[in-house]
Amino acid sequence: MGDFIESPSYSIVPINNRENLNAYDGRKLALDQRLINDMLPDDENSKASTRVEKAFEIWEQTKEQKSTQLIFCDLSTTKGDGTFNVYEDIRNKLIEKGVPLEEIAFIHEANTELRKAELFGKVRSGQVRFLLGSTQKMGAGTNVQDRLIALHHLDVPWRPSDVGRILRTFKIKKNVEVTDNGKIII
Repeated sequence: MGDFIESPSYSIVPINNRENLNAYDGRKLALDQRLINDMLPDDENSKASTRVEKAFEIWEQTKEQKSTQLIFCDLSTTKGDGTFNVYEDIRNKLIEKGVPLEEIAFIHEANTELRKAELFGKVRSGQVRFLLGSTQKMGAGTNVQDRLIALHHLDVPWRPSDVGRILRTFKIKKNVEVTDNGKIII
């Protein structure tokens, strides 16, 4: 057998996978250090925390229009088992800032086509103002563009087609801003 190392992400991995493992752990650390060790403190400058600040600012600015925002996160989906995850952390921080719980939804909770259709209708009407999900679950086929004002990609998707939704939807609009951290504002 080959040599093995211990990792925060996996208990034991082959030593020849060290580069991939380091890259994966680095992506998690950039998102929120508690993904590596949930005993670490909440960092107000983490990618997840700074996105909450910006998303809340947009929510406040677009209350009258009931504009909606999509927050994509692939590295830390909710498991419902009490372990730290970015989804629940973002929801809790938004609620602490004053966003009503009913305006925040996780795509993973819509586990049937009927529930997805109901959820998408709530997003299109502005009842749900924040929809969080992974690129796989909230990518192609998610028809919620009617009130969409911002996309937040907390971790970079692997395919260019996964970041083009808002640009394709609003290609006739002007003043499209694409920031260097993956956020698109119209």
